[in-house]
Amino acid sequence: MNPWTLLGLDADADTRSIKRRYAQLLKQHRPDEDPEVFQRLREAYEQALAHAAAQDQPWGDAAEQGQAPFPVAQDEPVVAAAAEQPAHARIEQLLQASESLEAALQQARELGLEADLQRHLLARCASLDEEGLRILRWGMQHLQWLSPWQADYLPRSQSEALAARLLALELETLQERLQAGEERVVFDAATRLLASDWLQSFDRRLQLQDGMVWMLEVTEEWSGGLFDRLCRLFGWNEDTGELPCSVERWNWLCWRCERHAAGQRLLQQLKLDWPLRTEERAAWLLLKPMSERDARQLVDRFDAEDWQACDALEHMLTERYPELPEQLGLQFDEDWRRWQPRQWTVPATVYAWLLLFTAMFATSLQEAKLSVYLERSGGYLGLGFKDLLISVGIVAWMVIVSRGWSRLARYLTRLDVPLSRLLLPATWRDAGAGMLVLRHGLPAALFALIVAGFAPSLISDWVVFGAALALEVLFLGLVGSRRMPWPRWSLWRTGAFKVDYSKKAEW
Repeated sequence: MNPWTLLGLDADADTRSIKRRYAQLLKQHRPDEDPEVFQRLREAYEQALAHAAAQDQPWGDAAEQGQAPFPVAQDEPVVAAAAEQPAHARIEQLLQASESLEAALQQARELGLEADLQRHLLARCASLDEEGLRILRWGMQHLQWLSPWQADYLPRSQSEALAARLLALELETLQERLQAGEERVVFDAATRLLASDWLQSFDRRLQLQDGMVWMLEVTEEWSGGLFDRLCRLFGWNEDTGELPCSVERWNWLCWRCERHAAGQRLLQQLKLDWPLRTEERAAWLLLKPMSERDARQLVDRFDAEDWQACDALEHMLTERYPELPEQLGLQFDEDWRRWQPRQWTVPATVYAWLLLFTAMFATSLQEAKLSVYLERSGGYLGLGFKDLLISVGIVAWMVIVSRGWSRLARYLTRLDVPLSRLLLPATWRDAGAGMLVLRHGLPAALFALIVAGFAPSLISDWVVFGAALALEVLFLGLVGSRRMPWPRWSLWRTGAFKVDYSKKAEW
């Protein structure tokens, strides 16, 4: 076929036009996709170059060398159009005959074809496939390609395009390494990139920094330590205004760092054998799966600072980092407030006093000869005043005893919790946060004995004991199941008391 027809050019086209057209056609007919068409295109390209080279020579010189100024027959291959092969063909033969690119470069320099060799190799890197990437890296190492010191005869536009594609490829590789958790490898690679000759220009350094920000944004997991090292490496500083991106993107990256640091701190706290500090105990209560017995033992050591730490941790997990528990694979206990101390002292004291006073007053009425007593003691008012004083004293003593027993019963938690699970309803136990048999049942039984001791003799002591104990257990069960008819009080972090119906009273 006529080479000019295949190339789509006129027969008087110059060398520059032939090369430009050939490059355009190579994009349409790749050698790996259609080798036969590529071979015909290649033969036509070499014939056209030979004809153009002959056209550029004077007529006399061409005649002396036995060359024709134009193809003898346009339909025949013009292989003999030039006495010498074109530079492109010689470069191809040179590369095929050389054992390595270094050897080809040395031979090209001896033949005066170094410029042609570099242009040819740089053109091969256009696809940036495996072979092209290997050649490009070789040229960057031996010929200073893509750097400010590359040869002037290499096209700058092609070099800029290759540099942009190479940087994108490097960033994608770094992103994959970061996704795999290889932060040290990522930082070392970023350090090498920043020191590379081909990234010393101002525009490319800006592209590198923007690419690093992109890498951090699209990667789900990375540590605050890596971010700090990258800030020092690139000179990012919020105080001086040296930021690689907008303020909104920068704030989001800082938020990611804070979230990661908070998550790592929580994981370290949950790995402890036993929490000793306030923040550690709060993390265990809200995030660590525990049995009722272990949770009860943990909460028994809480004070006001521990509950404030629980409030702060809940705010962090629900308001600032709501996705953090799921990312860490943790289960947040939204009902942790059931463990808070319940303010039940006042209503329980009044309740106990009513039981005792009723029993004592009924006994006094029975034992006294009503008619004589009314004449001597001043009537019912004097009778009730005596019982009132005695009952108040006994109830006050019982409050002191109950508090002391509650502290002592904490050492029996390992026995108390499983025993309560066996004997009490689930709603009363409240998963270990409510009523316990030993801690609350024994003081109730003691008080029921006292009530039975002061009850009228007309009623059996066992009946009075059973009734009093049932009423006390019912009261404790209501407290334990968080179904109380009186307001629930809570001490806020500001130190002010106010009614709060959403929380529980002290247990």
